[in-house]
Amino acid sequence: MKGYRLARHSLPEAETERCESQHAAFLEKALRQAKQSTRGASITLGVANQEPLYTSFDTQVEDEQTSQVTLYGMGDRWAGRLAIGYVDGDRDNEYVRMDDSYLAGIVGNWQLGVGAIDRWWGPGWQSSLALSNNARPIPGVWLSRQMPLAPQSPWLSWIGPWDLQFIAGRQEQDRAVPDAHVLGARFVFKPLDSLQIGLTRLAQWGGEGRPQNFQAFWDATIGRDNGESSGFDDDDDPSNQIGGVDFRLSLNPGDVPLGIYGQFIGEDEAGGLPSKRSSLAGIDIVTGWGKGSQRFFAEATETVAGSWFGDRRHNVMYEHSTYKTGFRYHGRNLASTWEGDAKVTTLGVQQFFRNDVTVSLSLSRATLNDEGSTRAVLHIDGDEILQAADEQDITLAELRIGHPLLGGRLNWLLSTTNEAVVTYEKRERFTAGLQWTRDINW
Repeated sequence: MKGYRLARHSLPEAETERCESQHAAFLEKALRQAKQSTRGASITLGVANQEPLYTSFDTQVEDEQTSQVTLYGMGDRWAGRLAIGYVDGDRDNEYVRMDDSYLAGIVGNWQLGVGAIDRWWGPGWQSSLALSNNARPIPGVWLSRQMPLAPQSPWLSWIGPWDLQFIAGRQEQDRAVPDAHVLGARFVFKPLDSLQIGLTRLAQWGGEGRPQNFQAFWDATIGRDNGESSGFDDDDDPSNQIGGVDFRLSLNPGDVPLGIYGQFIGEDEAGGLPSKRSSLAGIDIVTGWGKGSQRFFAEATETVAGSWFGDRRHNVMYEHSTYKTGFRYHGRNLASTWEGDAKVTTLGVQQFFRNDVTVSLSLSRATLNDEGSTRAVLHIDGDEILQAADEQDITLAELRIGHPLLGGRLNWLLSTTNEAVVTYEKRERFTAGLQWTRDINW
């Protein structure tokens, strides 16, 4: 998990199992280091010719000029991290940041925390239809299980190991509804050794000029916000919500780990289920050729509402009639790196060497902003939105390399598109960046 260390000396069983299933020696080493490090510091320096437009589950090069100094510590029942960073880019005018800072404690088998940390809610490698690392992390509080233990009750034992997360945060002031709040919940369970299922719900509510009393909070919490069908007009609609389900099926044919996964997120509710759904599906396979391991994946994403299983509706996904800046934070989508109304197919390979060198290569074919219209409304002082201004068909190639250097780790990004993507400005076809981080433990 990018952005924070767990508040105990041993990592959750689920993370250890995931490491083992990927046969990645460098991940195993990282887990051992995290267990041994109880306090320390780190420094990060980064540079790029422009802010990278697209992100993935891999470690990111974040902006044109970045620097960050971090102090962290942990005990048996707590963990904390203070990160102070400086970012100099053309779009986001908030230069000094405390992203990746947090303070968390453990009560029983629950973790309670406050801070701004990245979350990846979904099974995809290239993108997620729920929360991802595409945008900066929203500051807020969270409550989550510390260990995903299975229920002891014979009536509930079929659920298997399970995890539950609640988050609450507040967005920036310079947006159509200033200081809007974000609520989120995710329940993940594993009824079979080979099957993991996730249920996700996210909501924007409140904010300047909007109801912020307990009734508005309760209506948002129970999902009573679906316009006139819930008894509201546009001015009273208490929240903007998305929700859905995802799964990962892990198989092992011929002792070769194979995963099949999918994610379906809807903008509205109909019959108790998400409707106007966006879809993501993929397959991955892990091999152990040579002195390392490899992961190959193919992933398809469509963020046109109603895609694959219904009537296609444009300018719906991640948009709202009241929260007109949409499901975004500082101009970047909180979920899909491709934004709404996109159709994308990605092929990728990740190579993990035993000397801590990683190489990732991906090739994507994408239709951005299908039908070429935009709905999001900016605040006069708000950050520009990184969405294609018109319909564009592009091919994107990305190369990411990570390796040890000068006692730390250096991550490279090289990406190119067959034509320049036009957002609020015309971007360069080529993006090149690097980011170096060194940990100092004591």
